[in-house]
Amino acid sequence: MVDAPAQAVLTLADLPEAAGALILNATAPDSRLREEDCRANVLHTGLTPEMRADALMQVLAAKRWTDLALIAGPRPEDRVLAQAFAASARKFGLKLAATLDWPVEADLRRSASAEVPLFTQSLPDHDVLLVADEANDFARYVAYNTWAPRPLAGSEGMVPAGWARAVEAAGAAQLQGRFADLAGRGMQAPDYAAWAALRAYMLGPDFTLAGFKGRPLTFRPWNGQLRQPVPVAHAGALVAMAPV
Repeated sequence: MVDAPAQAVLTLADLPEAAGALILNATAPDSRLREEDCRANVLHTGLTPEMRADALMQVLAAKRWTDLALIAGPRPEDRVLAQAFAASARKFGLKLAATLDWPVEADLRRSASAEVPLFTQSLPDHDVLLVADEANDFARYVAYNTWAPRPLAGSEGMVPAGWARAVEAAGAAQLQGRFADLAGRGMQAPDYAAWAALRAYMLGPDFTLAGFKGRPLTFRPWNGQLRQPVPVAHAGALVAMAPV
């Protein structure tokens, strides 16, 4: 099981000693590991940005919240997530009316209530404001400070992730409790991906993993990605489990 960036996963997979090994990538989200840089000896238990985006857009489409706006952070991983949101919105027939780039120099620890309304005032009317902020650097300051009173989704508010504290059905509450007893903290998405990797040792067509998400989980044979429902949740409760 590997907790490392994409290039390290590829370097490990390409070692002669690893030719007959089964490598479980738990945390590198890069789509290229499932596409042009796919390796036959690598399986993936975490989610790509595209999978997270599709889960969120399915929920928004089901709720008929069709008009979106987006704030994209400055980091490369923020741009990847923002692009995934935009592509998924098109796929599910949603309209992304405008995108704002978060200013690199912004420091809102003391001035969020004054600066964020001005920053978001230029956005056209929208049902939901998406935020792409993988490091959770600024998204929490956007919440409840926007010019128009709109729900947030993406990196704050309604968040699509491989796991969420609010997931409790299908035995998940017991899994959460056992993990908290072991680790002294709540289970997060990378922890869930690592838990799945530790138990995913069979590759035959009959393999399924009881993953505490309400249905069996299986690996896609063409790219090694674990098929799994995606929780879309806010801090207090589960909103939906995608696919919807």
